[in-house]
Amino acid sequence: MRRSLLITLICVGSVLCGLIAGCKKEAAKSVTPPTVTVMQPVAKEVTRYLEYPGTTEAFETVEIRARVPGFLESINFQPRQKVKSGDLLFVIDPRQYDATVRQSQARLDAQKSGLKLAQIELKMAQQLESKEAISGLKLDKKVAESEKSSADVDLSKADLDKAKLDLEWSRVTSPVNGRVSRNLVDVGNLVGSTEKTLLTTVINDDSIYAYFYLSELDLLETLKANPKASSDTSQSYKHIPVYMSLANENGFPHNGHLDFVDTKLDPSTGTIQCRAIFSNPNGTLFPGMFVRLRIPSDKKMALLVPDVAVQFDQGGSYVLVVDSHNNVEMRKIKSSQTEDNMTVVEEGLNQDDRVITKGLQRARPGSVVNPVSTR
Repeated sequence: MRRSLLITLICVGSVLCGLIAGCKKEAAKSVTPPTVTVMQPVAKEVTRYLEYPGTTEAFETVEIRARVPGFLESINFQPRQKVKSGDLLFVIDPRQYDATVRQSQARLDAQKSGLKLAQIELKMAQQLESKEAISGLKLDKKVAESEKSSADVDLSKADLDKAKLDLEWSRVTSPVNGRVSRNLVDVGNLVGSTEKTLLTTVINDDSIYAYFYLSELDLLETLKANPKASSDTSQSYKHIPVYMSLANENGFPHNGHLDFVDTKLDPSTGTIQCRAIFSNPNGTLFPGMFVRLRIPSDKKMALLVPDVAVQFDQGGSYVLVVDSHNNVEMRKIKSSQTEDNMTVVEEGLNQDDRVITKGLQRARPGSVVNPVSTR
């Protein structure tokens, strides 16, 4: 009995020792500092940029309207089709205008014949008057009739020109090279009877304008950084590059240049309207887009850290750094821009700081970590 009890106690003790040893191992594991990857900020000369929101507009926009009344006879384009200046877009029933041209031409021919007859009679009257065969009053009458016939010819010429112009306007053509929108009126509708009916729109989108507003201080800094732009010429602003980003793009892949700066600042806002121009050979840029624009301002030395190291909270942006005792510390920073997946840090870091770039989910402010440097 005693022997069985002793064996039981020994077995229980062995189990307890095993459990205690396992707990010690687990405790030892739990206190092992997590491994994180750190790197020191990179010192580099960077270009400071000014960023502004903007909107795009077409290089040229033309509203195509009916200039003469009539029934729309045909549409000669497809929506978004590329057209050239002079290409036929619409035809308004031209029959009445063709008839008016022929009528005006016939009236002009008749007036020319009347003028010819009046000139012959005037010449005869002048000869008779020189021989005192007729009175001066009759000669004056022939002179007046000749002048009236000449004026009638001029009036008929003007009527013919107008009739030809109306006939020409019945064929609606594009005044510019560009891309045509959809037709706003269908065939068979009466157009131009009470107003100049809008038929479609043609835009030249080979280049795209981007309009934005520059603050007074930024304008002065931009001109200071680009002294060539201060010259009083229409081409002076082309020396200032402008970069553009669309809503779904990272970075600023579209390169252009400043094209226009208004002549006056708005005193109520302290801003001035500016315009940049961008090439658009593939038609991927549309008028009316909201875009971001970036203008280079000046160059200076700055510290850069990877974008993945920068975190945000209600107080702004921050990074986690490891001090000399391998303790994690939260460091508030002031960042300005990104460059090649690196964030430019204006304030808050020194070059010898160790910034955590990997293992952020295992690092907590105040905890101890095992830092592994990438440099």
